[in-house]
Amino acid sequence: MRICFLLIALVALPVSAQTSRCTAEHYKIVAIPIVPAAINDSGVIVGTTSKHKAALWNEKTGVKEISVPAGFSLAEGIGINNRGDVIGLATNDASSKRQAFVYRDGKLLLLPGRESKATAMNDAGDISGEATLPKKEVSSAVVWKKDSAIDLGGCCGGTATTLNNHGQVAGQIYDDQGRYSAFLWDSTHGLQRIGPSNTFSSAVTINDSGHIVIQEFTRHGVFLYADGKLAPLDLSPKFPSRPRAMNNCDAIVGSFGPFADAERAFTWDPSRGFRDLNDLIPANSGWKLEAATGINNNGEIVGWGDYKHEDNAGFLLIPEP
Repeated sequence: MRICFLLIALVALPVSAQTSRCTAEHYKIVAIPIVPAAINDSGVIVGTTSKHKAALWNEKTGVKEISVPAGFSLAEGIGINNRGDVIGLATNDASSKRQAFVYRDGKLLLLPGRESKATAMNDAGDISGEATLPKKEVSSAVVWKKDSAIDLGGCCGGTATTLNNHGQVAGQIYDDQGRYSAFLWDSTHGLQRIGPSNTFSSAVTINDSGHIVIQEFTRHGVFLYADGKLAPLDLSPKFPSRPRAMNNCDAIVGSFGPFADAERAFTWDPSRGFRDLNDLIPANSGWKLEAATGINNNGEIVGWGDYKHEDNAGFLLIPEP
């Protein structure tokens, strides 16, 4: 009996260890030489250099810049999937022209549609965003599948801000009165409005469980949409909170504060609740963490802050046992 119990305990241990990796009580902090936007499960980070070039970074290989598309002068890295494909946004010097692009297998491709912007990408290579499509006067919420744009519907424009690995896409959609609200779309059910009623809202991020973080702008609330129901999230009790990313454990990261220049990075998860990330790193680190922009399924977090009088310094937080 004792041997049997011991074997069961040993077999179960990796499962609980894997679950605990999604969040942490303390983090090791690493300064990185780009302003990060997202991190995949292999620890590869996409972001933007100080010279406004899209770039990748990891601890083994360092910085790898991505060439700016022809006809543009600046680019920012926006998202990365677990295959290492990257999405970004290219602009000219005056920011009067922009175009979404994908960098895949060493090749760079501009996505179809005028004035396009990519926002997220899943592991199949599908990309959410917005673009002005042929015969359209306003920018539509779109998803690019096999590099072809699909209009998600709606009368008056919108943006697809996020998608998951099961074909669900979320974002914000406008009505004919100029009001916008969060939506959920898939190929079976089409477009559904899911935001709180009588207010302005946008879907921020969705995970593979179909859980969606929704930012409500009228009263500065944040909600979690799960299983067809909206529930308010108990984030900062004093200041507005801006969620930015979520992993498959429902761990959410973002920033909070009275205004942009006074923001601090936070994390929230169902078991530990809301926490200031500055309280979870060494007190003498020299960092003020201002915004967390990405979290992967290993609990690694990226973002930017002030580091020894350097503004907008990139950081990587690695969970410690």
